[in-house]
Amino acid sequence: MASRVLFKALYPRTVLATTIFFAADVAAQALTANNNEQGLASLHSDWDPIRSIKTAAFGLGIVSWYGFSSAFILTKAFPMSSSSSTGKITFATAMLQAAAQQALFAPPLTFSFLYTSAALIHDDPDPFETAKEQMPDVASTAWSFLPWVNGLATWAIAAPGLRALALNGIAFGWATYLATVATPGSEAFLDFEMPKLQAAVSV
Repeated sequence: MASRVLFKALYPRTVLATTIFFAADVAAQALTANNNEQGLASLHSDWDPIRSIKTAAFGLGIVSWYGFSSAFILTKAFPMSSSSSTGKITFATAMLQAAAQQALFAPPLTFSFLYTSAALIHDDPDPFETAKEQMPDVASTAWSFLPWVNGLATWAIAAPGLRALALNGIAFGWATYLATVATPGSEAFLDFEMPKLQAAVSV
């Protein structure tokens, strides 16, 4: 009985994590294609499906279990209490959960993705050093907007289905960023695009 309950809780997360990371890698390859002006035509000729499958395997093997565990722990630590007047999740609780997620659970997951990508996807000879060099900028970018958008989406969207859609959209965007960062030679693209994205989010 307990295993059936666990399966029902994990199965949708596993499918979502696998799909999100697969799609994110496809998007990252499109963004970092050698000839960005050709857009989808360049992706069609240059897409590496094995790379996308390897990235999806990270979502399948790690993100689903890790996400389930972190959500369970955070829900126990910060119960999603509702405002008695509106019936909505309180703003403070939503923001506390988002900040705790970013501070406690995101760093190990992020570093493991950067390391795994360098070691198993891009054949980096020193994946630990590469991940260590990438981590400060990635963490800084994450803190600049992720807790805020996740917390606001959790608090502001009352309908569970729409809330899940919004949070999964945020997860897809972040996974695309991670897959792009992990791509060798993406520095010039990120240096050009990220300031515009951060400015758009801050408006």
